[in-house]
Amino acid sequence: MRLAVLSQSARIYSQMAQQEGFSVLAVDAFADNDTQQSATLVYPWPGFCGPDVNNEMSGLLEVLDSFKPDAVLLGSGLEADQAAYVKLFTRHAVFGNTPETVAQVKNPQWLKNYCDAHGVQSPRIAMQKPLEGRWLHKQAGQCGGMHVQDWSPAATVTAKSYWQAFQPGQAVGILFVAHQQTFTLIGVHALKQRAGSYAYAGVKRLHDPGLTVAATALLQAVLPGLGLVGINSIDAIWHEGELHLIEVNPRLSASMRLYAELPLIKAHLDSCRGNMMPLQESMKTHASHCIVYARQEINASDLDFPDWLEDRPSVGMIAAGLPVCSLYAEGGSDREMLQALQDKKTRLEKLWGTYVCNRIEFNIH
Repeated sequence: MRLAVLSQSARIYSQMAQQEGFSVLAVDAFADNDTQQSATLVYPWPGFCGPDVNNEMSGLLEVLDSFKPDAVLLGSGLEADQAAYVKLFTRHAVFGNTPETVAQVKNPQWLKNYCDAHGVQSPRIAMQKPLEGRWLHKQAGQCGGMHVQDWSPAATVTAKSYWQAFQPGQAVGILFVAHQQTFTLIGVHALKQRAGSYAYAGVKRLHDPGLTVAATALLQAVLPGLGLVGINSIDAIWHEGELHLIEVNPRLSASMRLYAELPLIKAHLDSCRGNMMPLQESMKTHASHCIVYARQEINASDLDFPDWLEDRPSVGMIAAGLPVCSLYAEGGSDREMLQALQDKKTRLEKLWGTYVCNRIEFNIH
């Protein structure tokens, strides 16, 4: 079966699909070395980097038409442009949520009203500049957290601006596979953020029975009326024994890296066909995936990237604020897992030198 995988970073989905026996066209923004090794064909699409996805659709559709995929799978990067999503959905066999479903759950006010109607905690939403209180300024349809800022009246407001009341607590993600009224919880994990921002910096498995119970209850409350299919995720805040729903991500999730031993691509396809594939119980080991960012511009062509790194770059200069690569480690305990990550960082410091590593943010926490 031939799959096309579209995401800002397609590497993890491409690798999982290859491991499960699929032939893959990977379409993403980076075309890194690991993606190239796991895919039959890689297309670095400008639409993931530019301001207007819809203007770049002709090139993408030509590549898809040539590859002739049996199914198209979607990760991050298309939620903000409904017109582009509709074009893709009407021309190819997209195994995922309908454009109507995506537009609905990515509408902040609609989702807030839905949560209120179903007894689910969720922060207040404002569509006009708030005058008091602590708020986050967000852009509708965006992903990855880079668009999220603590609200200041001096900030630039766009047509897609909205505001969400700040909710204290631990940021968590809930990964699940859904089909209409039913679902399977895959796992709950901590969402890492870059220091001083809300940008995505990785994930870490959580083993809190109370949190797992709360996540299951949240899914039971919200999923029946959303019409989601396949693998999706929910961002939430865990605070004083309660989950507060922040956002629904109606697409594949980067957190699937924590559960790569499971046949999640097949589970996603089966769900979209109307079947629910049984999955084994949640992982017992501790695991963490850390996105390594450049604090300052670095020349990656001067560096050796050992094969135990992930998302190894294929370009030379990496600008400040962009990802360099990623680290992954597991352990029998949280301490063992963190030590394994620190050991990898130490090896990189010896390989690259402290001068380079001081220009890099490892996000091991």
